[in-house]
Amino acid sequence: MARTIFPNFLFSAKINKLHFMVPIFFAVLISTIFAQFVLLAEPFRDSTALFDGIGEFFMALNILIITLMSITSLFIFFRIFKKRREFALRILVAAFILGGVLSTLLFGKLVFNLLGLDSPLLLLVVAIVAYIGAYFAYLVMVDALSDRIKNLLFVICSGALGSFLGVLMPAVPVVGISLFLSVLDSVLIKRKTVESIVGEETYEKLVTDVAFANQEWGIGIGDLTCYAMVVSNTLVNFGIFAGGLSLLLILVGSFLSLVFTIRMVRLPGLPIPVALGLLPSITLLFFL
Repeated sequence: MARTIFPNFLFSAKINKLHFMVPIFFAVLISTIFAQFVLLAEPFRDSTALFDGIGEFFMALNILIITLMSITSLFIFFRIFKKRREFALRILVAAFILGGVLSTLLFGKLVFNLLGLDSPLLLLVVAIVAYIGAYFAYLVMVDALSDRIKNLLFVICSGALGSFLGVLMPAVPVVGISLFLSVLDSVLIKRKTVESIVGEETYEKLVTDVAFANQEWGIGIGDLTCYAMVVSNTLVNFGIFAGGLSLLLILVGSFLSLVFTIRMVRLPGLPIPVALGLLPSITLLFFL
């Protein structure tokens, strides 16, 4: 998370802290709702693995595919970013929105199954949602999407995509990946790696384009997605109470990060909220 360094927009102690917490709360809440759909559609028996009976090979294959796709996408993104920065950022945002829409469709199918609506109506809903997602992605590519709509889409897509990743993977990989991303986030912010590559002015634009942002502060879509992933994974593996506690701890960690950010220009958005949000999972995995 970050505040702008422009003198007209200072991130001060007078900031409305409730407004800062709203996007985090709703992104995580969306992921919790989607994860609950999974629990209702695929109730646990004697296993904490979501896809009980499919096997560990399926889990490992999914993680490998996600990892390879992420590495490949990042490589392609940075290749484009070096030559056409604004175009690369638009591609990133459009791909994120489409990923969130696809995740929403997958969870929507669970809702139809729960309601017993196995009919052509599902295809109509899929077509409408897919069209809406494609339309918003097009608006991003032509730079015609308003900031308000973009922020709303960031919250919804972060919750949906984070929930999908949290549901797809077992608890141990999610804990490891979240901790790794937190350390990486800290290193990148402390060493100002991105700023040294793209420059301070371009970095400010990057923060605005790929974050839930207003004139005073911004919360990265990566941060929101990671929060959603942690909570949804905790919920599907350890139940609603553990998931609710994880949600609460992430909100507490986000508030603490905000307090520290008030005194600084930038602060890694992952370490404090993720460390607190993972406490229920780590405790239940390794100590109970």
